[in-house]
Amino acid sequence: MSGQIFFLSKEEFLESFDFGEVVDRVTIDLSNAHLWDQGAVATLDRIVWKFRRNGADVKLLGLNQASATLVEKLGIHNQSGSEK
Repeated sequence: MSGQIFFLSKEEFLESFDFGEVVDRVTIDLSNAHLWDQGAVATLDRIVWKFRRNGADVKLLGLNQASATLVEKLGIHNQSGSEK
């Protein structure tokens, strides 16, 4: 993934993944991306949940410090019992 991810680009971010393909592992490289707001984090949560529901182990790589702080503060994909 690359670019600025925020409330106006979250649908494009979500649509860039193929959730129909069955895979064991998904690595999302965010080295060239920046998450700006709660909408971006909520979309990332949704992506992680969708892959996990399909049985995939999901790993996030390359979050810059600001994005990582935002995900840590607002993200719920790693909280127990948070899956939708």
